[in-house]
Amino acid sequence: MSPTVLKKIRLATLLSIPVLSHFSVHAEVSVTPATKDTAIESVATQVLNTTDERSAQDKARLMATLSELTYFSADFTQKIFSESEELLQQGAGTLAISKPNLVNWQTTEPDETTIVSDGETLWFYDPFIEQASAYSLAKAIDNTPILLLTSDEKTLWDNYQVEQKNEQFVITPLNQESQIKSLSLRFSRNESSTTQLSEFSFKDATGQVSQILLSNFNSTDAPNAQLFSFSLPQGVRLEDKR
Repeated sequence: MSPTVLKKIRLATLLSIPVLSHFSVHAEVSVTPATKDTAIESVATQVLNTTDERSAQDKARLMATLSELTYFSADFTQKIFSESEELLQQGAGTLAISKPNLVNWQTTEPDETTIVSDGETLWFYDPFIEQASAYSLAKAIDNTPILLLTSDEKTLWDNYQVEQKNEQFVITPLNQESQIKSLSLRFSRNESSTTQLSEFSFKDATGQVSQILLSNFNSTDAPNAQLFSFSLPQGVRLEDKR
């Protein structure tokens, strides 16, 4: 695979109702098609209401878990897979998060890149091509899943459904235009029973899946505040998309 293709990959990565197995209408009188349609609609509504209630409960559990993480830092390794599960790329780096809305993501392998959220602007910096891009934080959240970890705002989380599967939470955007189709989070607890984010993954609109494993997780010491500020290096071209 050519360096150009790898570069594109790296930059790109940064209602169905369940089948009703039994349905019958018991009546002494004849049942018209309209009556059947009304009954089916009623059952479907009950199914949807149950699904919504379960999602709300799962979301509440996730929010309670995330509320334990005011800030943290960690090392990470990353694997990117194609829709057909072919390994496209591997990488490594460091991550720091502080609420609200502060992120520092440093990729060190295979190339150096930096993503910084200062609370208002999301910065992408690629020293290899000497270019930085700036985005409004509010507009970038749908396509930058890591930002969800930095916010406890109910109005933001109202835009997502949450499903808990064992130790994993699967987050799905309600916005069908989102470039990120799902985000999965897995938590664990250390020897002192402190909550840790152990891994997360996300699937984008192309079907690519990025898996991130965290190590050296630290939620005891607050990250250095300087990690969450960005100054444009001299000679670097800026694409301002705010």
